[in-house]
Amino acid sequence: KPHSETPPPNEPKFSQYLYFFFAPTLVYRDEYPRTERVRWMVVIRNLVEFALTIFYLTFIWESLVSPIYRVFGTQYLDRMWLVKNIIKTSISGILYLATFNYLLFHTWMNAWAEMLQFADRLFYKDWWNSTTYHMYFRTWNVIVYDWLYTYIYKDMYEIVVPYRMLSATTVFFTSAIVHEYIFAFAFGFFYPVLFILFITGFFIFFVRKTINNNLLIWLTLSLGTSILFSLQTIEFYARQNCSPHPNYYVDLFIPRSWNC
Repeated sequence: KPHSETPPPNEPKFSQYLYFFFAPTLVYRDEYPRTERVRWMVVIRNLVEFALTIFYLTFIWESLVSPIYRVFGTQYLDRMWLVKNIIKTSISGILYLATFNYLLFHTWMNAWAEMLQFADRLFYKDWWNSTTYHMYFRTWNVIVYDWLYTYIYKDMYEIVVPYRMLSATTVFFTSAIVHEYIFAFAFGFFYPVLFILFITGFFIFFVRKTINNNLLIWLTLSLGTSILFSLQTIEFYARQNCSPHPNYYVDLFIPRSWNC
């Protein structure tokens, strides 16, 4: 609904805020659809799958990724080494992407939804069947998509400027900045590979006829994930094997792998 048709929200109670804080959603409502009871076997099954998926992701990292890139900074490596290994890790990269999506959006979200009797379980759609990036960005993460649409896209379109291109651009850049901040915080360094991939996806998003094939979506996802995987891992090991820059802020924002 447009903002003009939405009634002003009541001041939330602490119990409502606390429920929203743990519920698997980013869009606040005073009330959510609820199930009648908690099915604890569903909770246990999802938590067991979550733990097993963590082990599988660790196996992919330790056996397929880490042995390739841990030598960075300890010996001379030419450019062909990087190109060859980006291609080599494309399979492990797409495995990691698909498995992580299952880990987060299926096992983790469904476990919390069941414990909190949260009835809306549409955390993702069939993104694997996408034939365009326009379809992919709308289906792979419904939780964040709903938040971006509700609080960014609608506000830009209905309050700032009624121009869809500007609203969509704001959504992309907001999402790219937030994702990059999460990566920088988690890894402890700034390397905007993900931001650049987001911007690339931004241009592909508006040129819908450029890629209109499910196989091409999977190939480009595999290549993009492999580039992200490779460059982030190289920087991770560069910060273990190479000397830091004497200036803390230069060392934080300038990739050490460029001068290692």
